[in-house]
Amino acid sequence: MKNFIYTAFLFLFVAGCKPGIPSDIIQPDKMALVLHDIHIVDAYITTIPNVDTSRATAAAYYNGIYKRYEIDSVLYGKSMAYYSQHPKVLDGIYDKVTKGLTKQKNVLVKADSLVNAKAAKILKAKMKADSVKRADSLKKVTAPQRAKFKADSLKKVIAVKKADSIKKADSTKKAKAVLRKVARKKRADSIKARELLKKTINKK
Repeated sequence: MKNFIYTAFLFLFVAGCKPGIPSDIIQPDKMALVLHDIHIVDAYITTIPNVDTSRATAAAYYNGIYKRYEIDSVLYGKSMAYYSQHPKVLDGIYDKVTKGLTKQKNVLVKADSLVNAKAAKILKAKMKADSVKRADSLKKVTAPQRAKFKADSLKKVIAVKKADSIKKADSTKKAKAVLRKVARKKRADSIKARELLKKTINKK
C-alpha cells in the first residue's frame, strides 16, 4: 500500500514538473487568433491576379495583424516552428481556428441571405406598386376617351382594309389590261394568218 501511495505521489510530481508552452512562444489561444486572421488574409490575397500587388497587400495586412496582437514576424515564425514540433498542440490550435472560421462563414452566409431577401422584398413591392399604378391609370380613362380609342382603332382597321382592296383592284386592272393586250395580239396574228392564206390561194 505504501509503495502504491509513493508511486502515485511520484507520478503527480513528475506531471506537475512537465514543462508547458515556453513564455517566449505565442500562447495557444493567442496563436489561434493570429492564425485565424492570417488565413483570412491568405484567402483574400488569392483573389488578386497581379503577383506584385498581392505580395505588397499581403505584407501590409500581415504587419497589421502583428501590430494588433503585439507580436512581430520573428516571434510568429519562432512560434510556428515550435508548434510544428508539437503536432498535438498545433491540432488543438487549428481546431479553434476552424471553429472560428466556420462561425464567421455562417454569419456571412446569413447576412447575404438577409440582404438577398430584403432586395427581393423591395423588388416585389415595387412590381406591385407599378401594377397598381397601371390599374389606376386605366381606371382614370373616361368613357369618351375609351370610345375615341375604339373609334381610332376601327379607323385604322378600315384604312388598312381599304388600302388592301385598292391594291387588289389595281392588280386586277393590270391583269385585265395584260390579258386584253394578249387577246388583241392573238387576233392580229390570226388576221394576218388568214390574209396570208388568202394570198397563197389566189396565187395558185
